Formats: sequence, structure tokens, C-alpha cells
Amino acid sequence: MALEGDIPRAVGLSWIQVQAPDRTTPRAASCNALLSNSPLKFFGRNKKNKSAADARKYYRKAPGKTHALTGHVQMPQSGEVVVADVLDVSAGGASLQMETSQVHELSVGVSANLLFRSLRVRSELLVQAHVVSVLASKDGRSRFGFSIMDSDELFTRIEPYYLKYFNRRRLLRVLPELGRSMKADVRTPDGGGFRLDVQDVTEEGIGFALHADEIEWMGSGEAFDVEFKIPGANVVWNGTADRVHITGLKDAVRAGLAFREPDAKTGPAQGALEVWLSTRRVAMAKWDSAYD
Repeated sequence: MALEGDIPRAVGLSWIQVQAPDRTTPRAASCNALLSNSPLKFFGRNKKNKSAADARKYYRKAPGKTHALTGHVQMPQSGEVVVADVLDVSAGGASLQMETSQVHELSVGVSANLLFRSLRVRSELLVQAHVVSVLASKDGRSRFGFSIMDSDELFTRIEPYYLKYFNRRRLLRVLPELGRSMKADVRTPDGGGFRLDVQDVTEEGIGFALHADEIEWMGSGEAFDVEFKIPGANVVWNGTADRVHITGLKDAVRAGLAFREPDAKTGPAQGALEVWLSTRRVAMAKWDSAYD
């Protein structure tokens, strides 16, 4: 195969010169024109530019294709409820797609009620949001970007099931393996502390499920020393973390701590933690794909 430029290539102990093809002939010029005008490129398609208004600071979760999460939008004036396809959601907002002919009341800046449902739980989740972006397509459907108006209020009503969709983290939360509990020793500077149940982990923080006296204890502190064994590795991660929130859900209480710098970047166990997080994300994606 001819390569660009005069490139020496080794064959045994000798060298040969590979001459570049002549691109000035009429036939070569015709092929070049076809390639330059083609919308397709070798080894993949053109990537669409991502709109700046389309970015969110929280990790977006796509619900899958088997109606793991469905959306309904109540029109602000008529009160009519329109069924929407949920493209992705996070604690900051949601991206929904609806028939353009049914959503004339929606435009940028307009507020509406969003209702999320799942076949896996009986409860429904009502969210107030306003439109921040609209993208119409030629197939008669429009994509709307909604920004949730009060995320803090949302989490006072949310059930644990919906936490995997409405993320308050920049990165995908990693859950411990099914059937295996994960514990972390969390202490205050004075030495008091608990061994807490780990709910999820990322490169930047850790979440806990709190019980009874653990709730009041964590609420009384701001900074904590955290130590936990990385699953599958004979390595212990330890560092300092700051309390971000304590959230009372309908049937549980969750807490989130953010790892401090440089603990979350330069700690000796950080490499092992990142390997485990990557492995678990692959496993979680395979699990989710079974429902797509």
C-alpha cells in the first residue's frame, strides 16, 4: 500500500523507497473532490458540535429504551399533559423530546410541570422546571432542555430509586457490587466517628446511607477523615473530605462528602481507585444494556 511521502520501509536488512501517489492527475483530482464533498469520513461519522447552552455541570443519565423512565409535561396555559421521550436527566435539568404540534405553549423562559414515572416503582416524581433551549427537527419532533427550578426542594421528595437518574455529581456514580457491602471509616478531627455504609463513589467524592445517631453526628461536623478499602485491591484509600449535604429522602437519609485536593488526585491509592471505578462503570453499563 502506498503511503504519503517518500518513506523508507525495512524489508529484511534492506531498505526500499515508497513513492507517494500522484494526486495531480484528472482521475486523482476527481477522487479527491468526491472525498472532500462526502458527508462521511473514514472510520466513523462527522461529530456534531455540542452547543454551549446544552451543557450541564451534573452527570446526565440516559434512561434506556424499555421505559425505565417516562416523562410527561403539563402545558402551562391549557393544562394539557403531553407524553415526552426522556433523553437524559440530572439534578440540574432534563432533556425531553415531544411532538412539535403538541407543544406550541413552550418556548425559552416558559415554566412547566414535569412528571417522571417508572415501571419499577409505584411513585411519581413531580418537578417544576423552565425551558432553557429548544431544538426543532425535520421529523416533526422538538427537543427541549429544561432546567429544574429548585433542586434542593426536589431532593426532599425524591425516593432512593430516582437518585441514579437525578445526579448531583459531575461524574457517574459507581455503586458497590450487588450483594457486597462496602464500608468506610469516617472520623472527625477529635477522633470520634463511625463505620458507615458506602452508597456510591466517584473520583471526587463519596456517598453514604446514614442511620439513627449517625445523622446527628455527621450534621455536627464539616470536615472528616475518610478511609476505605478499595474492592478487589489490597489498597486502602484515605484522605480528608468536606460535607456537601445531608438529604432526607422519603425512606432514607443520604450524605455526600467531597474529597479535598490534593487527596483526590495525588494520594498513593488514587490509581487503584480509578482502576476500580473504571471496571465498575463497564460492569454497570453491561447491566443497564440488558434493559435497552
